[in-house]
Amino acid sequence: MLLGLPAIGVLFDIKKTGGGYYAFSCWKVFWRAIGPEALAGVYLYEGCTAETLSGHEDVFCVAVQSPDRSVIGRVKAALEASGEFQELCASPKFVEGPRCTRERLPEACRVDAAGDLEANLGAARSALAAVRKERHAATTPAEGTSSAVPRNKPASERTRDLPEMSSFAELRSYLGMTFTPEEWPPVGGPMYWVTPEELCDIVEAYAELILVEYREYSCGASENMCGVCLFEKDPPGSRPIEFVGLYPFSEAEDAARFGGDSIPAPEYSAALPRLAGIRGKYQFNFRKGDERRRAKPFAAAEGVPPRLLWDKISARLTSFNAALEAEALVRDQRHAEESKMLVEETERTSRESKRRSYGQCLVCGLPLSTLDKLRGRDTHGICQPGEE
Repeated sequence: MLLGLPAIGVLFDIKKTGGGYYAFSCWKVFWRAIGPEALAGVYLYEGCTAETLSGHEDVFCVAVQSPDRSVIGRVKAALEASGEFQELCASPKFVEGPRCTRERLPEACRVDAAGDLEANLGAARSALAAVRKERHAATTPAEGTSSAVPRNKPASERTRDLPEMSSFAELRSYLGMTFTPEEWPPVGGPMYWVTPEELCDIVEAYAELILVEYREYSCGASENMCGVCLFEKDPPGSRPIEFVGLYPFSEAEDAARFGGDSIPAPEYSAALPRLAGIRGKYQFNFRKGDERRRAKPFAAAEGVPPRLLWDKISARLTSFNAALEAEALVRDQRHAEESKMLVEETERTSRESKRRSYGQCLVCGLPLSTLDKLRGRDTHGICQPGEE
């Protein structure tokens, strides 16, 4: 931990968490109490306390460091208000200042200015993804109701006249032939890319053949990945047709670099931002995912009715579009402020230039004396500190 920086350690009694993957449980309690959007610019640490490592207590610590001391107070207040934390906290509940930094906990991650986690390190990120998934489920409309944004049908010419299929294997082959971009190397096998709307067209068209799995999860590419798997319905299948996408990158710079490492296929690499539907730090389209066979057939009870897939995807699209609009508003405000500063600087420079041309003092604006001009001054001697 960084010495001299304000810090607070949030202490959990490991025995009260029930053991097991206790770090994940503690982080979930932490994120339920306060989200990363309230912790912009902080450093987060995690680990067992020194006393725990020496066998004298059983305490796990989530620590926060920030140059802004008010953030420390905000964290403490949020955890104090959490009934869930009160049930799992150690005694004492917190450790602050130098007593906290002396714990020398490993760094978990840093929260950037946008409220996103900059690293992909274990429990902190996976617990945040779990909490967000819980909140999403809690706000998902009940079956029979829908808040989805209406979509155009068909989504594109590619899904205008989808042919009838007699088997799941035929569907797999058709998707590969129809939705694999021409830039993809022929020797690479199928690699389909579809928009969210096209995916929903496909799912609804072949509802009688498929079972649909919808997942939001954390992985190395993103803490908020989206996956849609299609399984054979009859007989129940275990090898999916998988689509992954519609997710945020950690940073807009990562999204901008997307495809830059696909050197073996330069045409495909150049086309990737378009195929992926990159906007800001978000990938809006879906690509072929991992189609490895699972250990057992997919159970129909675990699936999403094909007609409801758009509801889930629409909610996700709406949240990403809202985030993009908010980011654009911040950029516009920043540009407006920068433009205003530029205008003010230009006007100030113009005024100084006019004063020089008319022999006026840059400080008081009154005419300069002949002596001041001979000395090459832009100000009166008395207006210039340290001058006679």
